[in-house]
Amino acid sequence: MLTDVQKSKLDRRFELLDADGDGFITAADYDLAAAHVCEAFDFAGGSPQHERIHVIYLRLWAALSRKTDPDGSGRITREQFVQSCAESIVEPERGYDRVIRPVAQTIFDLIDEDDSGTLEVEELANWANAYGVCADDAEQAFRALDRNGDGVLDLDEVQQALKEFYTSDDPEAPGNRIFGPLPVVAASH
Repeated sequence: MLTDVQKSKLDRRFELLDADGDGFITAADYDLAAAHVCEAFDFAGGSPQHERIHVIYLRLWAALSRKTDPDGSGRITREQFVQSCAESIVEPERGYDRVIRPVAQTIFDLIDEDDSGTLEVEELANWANAYGVCADDAEQAFRALDRNGDGVLDLDEVQQALKEFYTSDDPEAPGNRIFGPLPVVAASH
């Protein structure tokens, strides 16, 4: 069963994925999210990066809708999304490793613009901004996620942050901030 903190984080993720704000996640929302990521990193239409981002997001939508949209309506409610994440990522042992870890690796590689093997604050901010997270919140998240203080995020730090976001019930876990601040109510639990 999800804690209030976990539910709050999944609600936040739903809000960011619901790109058009209609209260549902659809294929169009995933397509729009992919377009925003491509725009944030200047991945030109038809470029390998542009195509890869769109394929990743299409696969994410297909996996989510297969599991969560049994009536084939093409729309996923907040409740369906939270339930699906709880059942496939949060609650099962190694759910994060099976579902999110490979996607995070691929996204990390694509947004590491200079192929340094690390993300600088601007790279994380561009990615977060593509989801509607403001630059200030992304920069604050970056500082919290840079656990070794070296001024960059390596893949392990990003994976740890995402795993905390999706699975931790610790309201103070740094990874909770990767998609911007959580509502104050959740942070106070």
